[in-house]
Amino acid sequence: MKSMKRRSFLKATLAASVAGVASFNIQAAGPSANSKLNIVGVGIGGMGANNLKNLRGRHNIIGIADPDEERSGKKYPDPKVKRWRDYRKMFDDIGKDIDGVITATPEHARFAVCMYFIKRGKHVYAQKPLTHTVNEARVLLEESKKHKVVTQMGNQGHSTRETALIRDWIKAGAIGNVTEVIGYSRKNYWTKVKPVEGGTAPSTLDWNLWLNRAEKIPFSSSYMNREWIRYSHFSGVVGDMATHILDPANYALELGAPLSIEAQVQEKHRGYPGSLPVAGVVTWAFPARGDMPPVTMKYYVGPEIEYPRPKRLEEGRSARFMGSGSVMVGDKASMYAGSHSQSPRIFPETAMKATPKPKAISERNKGGSHEGNWIWAIQNGKQAMSNFKYACPFTETLILGDVALMNPGRKLLWDAKNMKITNDEDANKDMFMRRLAPRDDMKWI
Repeated sequence: MKSMKRRSFLKATLAASVAGVASFNIQAAGPSANSKLNIVGVGIGGMGANNLKNLRGRHNIIGIADPDEERSGKKYPDPKVKRWRDYRKMFDDIGKDIDGVITATPEHARFAVCMYFIKRGKHVYAQKPLTHTVNEARVLLEESKKHKVVTQMGNQGHSTRETALIRDWIKAGAIGNVTEVIGYSRKNYWTKVKPVEGGTAPSTLDWNLWLNRAEKIPFSSSYMNREWIRYSHFSGVVGDMATHILDPANYALELGAPLSIEAQVQEKHRGYPGSLPVAGVVTWAFPARGDMPPVTMKYYVGPEIEYPRPKRLEEGRSARFMGSGSVMVGDKASMYAGSHSQSPRIFPETAMKATPKPKAISERNKGGSHEGNWIWAIQNGKQAMSNFKYACPFTETLILGDVALMNPGRKLLWDAKNMKITNDEDANKDMFMRRLAPRDDMKWI
């Protein structure tokens, strides 16, 4: 009975999410290939400012919306750019002039911003991971299919020639049939202290706007200056770096949806309720795809666990990628790459020397930078390389890793078609599975 109720709840949630935007079906007219685009930024206190700077001069930055005036002003201090706190108010004022939006809010708000602009026919570049929950990734994919806008997730390594080369090598059979992927990240998402209580939001911050759709909680200075990334209310462990680190394998091997996910987290590494684990190992099991065999993918994350040395890596050979990088293990050889696909190399070295240059069959970036690839796609009526058709299913896979980390020690069986963990009701109720508390949900999108 509980299982049926859960299934009904998830289906109803997805239907309600999609139904709420079904009346919008705007087809955006693309500008000419030589015209400057009018771009706005939403949530630019971190990577968003860098994304805007990468376009500044070549295109028009016409507006910024950020609930934290002080931080956004310091990160992108251009007095010529008009500013708002609320992206909805910005759209009311200048929406007709906007061609595209770059958004780099914290994860808990990213879905709402993407949906808001997609519904209104605007092209969207969004930082990674795209969403905070599995449900949001699924809904965002459905909506991105409905509207003829150009989308791009901010995993910039995807647009590099190295990622294309890795895929070319795999497709050419350079390392044989790949059955194992290992990702490594020493990054620390944990916090040793609970949030400071009793604080008051500064006058330069609209805390309600900052929370967006998330369940309302009191302001704490502990969440500011990107420290939100340490709390499950706003973020997860996996997507921040695994969106880069595991991308070449996901892309080259066309992994799709996993069959199961499990995580091992030692008791001393679990943290306290609301904080993220200190360290853990996530394992996804993927089925065979066409003539490609099943794949086991592991992600070692955190500063306090031992990382296994990959198969075939010669003794004494550098393993710097084990601080942040990945390895694909085939039945002929193995291949490593850095955190953003950089410096890929086959090993053992004898295999590298014997491997011819592969035929260039994978898409190459025609726009220079990752942001440039998005711009190029808009101007040429194409889709960007890490568009939401690719990025949303990948995001869903990674967020399932967060579900496993928060429910460690047991294998979770995943029914992708029905968006359900079939053997664990507690995991199904995890906050990374469900939509966030509504808080007048539709007003945000």
